[in-house]
Amino acid sequence: MGCSVGPNTFFAMQNIVEAIKDKYHSTSPEIEFQVFFNDHVTNDFNILFKSLFSNQKPYFAAAIPGSFYGRLFPSCSLHIAYSCYTLQWLSQVPKDMKNKRRIHYDGASIEVWNAYVAQFHKDMEVFLSARAEEIVPGGLIVLVLPAIPSEIHYSKIGYRVFTFLESSLIDMVNEGIVEESLVDSFNFPVYFPSTEEMTKAVEKNGCFSIERMELTNPQSGIDANSFINHIRAGFEEMFTIHFGSKIADEMFERTLEKIEEISAWLEDEYCKTTRQLFLVLKCKINL
Repeated sequence: MGCSVGPNTFFAMQNIVEAIKDKYHSTSPEIEFQVFFNDHVTNDFNILFKSLFSNQKPYFAAAIPGSFYGRLFPSCSLHIAYSCYTLQWLSQVPKDMKNKRRIHYDGASIEVWNAYVAQFHKDMEVFLSARAEEIVPGGLIVLVLPAIPSEIHYSKIGYRVFTFLESSLIDMVNEGIVEESLVDSFNFPVYFPSTEEMTKAVEKNGCFSIERMELTNPQSGIDANSFINHIRAGFEEMFTIHFGSKIADEMFERTLEKIEEISAWLEDEYCKTTRQLFLVLKCKINL
């Protein structure tokens, strides 16, 4: 779920298929696999499948376009659902939220943060309820997503990159290049939960048991220039749609000029406050 265009999604599916083959080789040597690749309807599945079928894969494959915040499959039709670095994306920006001269809840008011928290829990309930209907009893959900330790305050989240992008936009507002109202009407629909929040969301839903939960450190050693280019690859389209390509280009170029500040943040704070959450859930009931 959230396959994009590869190739990382292929590595994940290969690992899952091989693990199941190894486990059931003696009892089901001829087991066959069907893998569904899901993403938004705007995803370029042509690129995905062109890459997929360039090499022989040990499974049948199909595309399932649509949001995973809702039903995608028939009842009891899945054994494993896998999602990597997608559940941090909310289904929408929280409604009726005033976040003047900011583009995220990082460093914003408690009211803004509460709006993001409420949207996250609403989305998780929808996601888990939909998967509970689609997954067979005993089936699994495997999730990997950025998260924060429970003891970290929301204003200290490790993804301060939003603040750097935001400051570039505000500089352009102050110089008369960008309308302030454009910035005020833009917010990233991204939320980084804590392990405590994820546990509460799963327990509130009641359809899954937590089989494994690990919080690990993200990759360290990345340089600031590569980090910003990585962020640009993931977020540029959203900025371009809202601000236009010219403003988006200049914003990222200005952010690259903050290399020293970003480097210091990566070295001193990023790995201390940002974590990667690995979560395995088992379906308890069939609705």
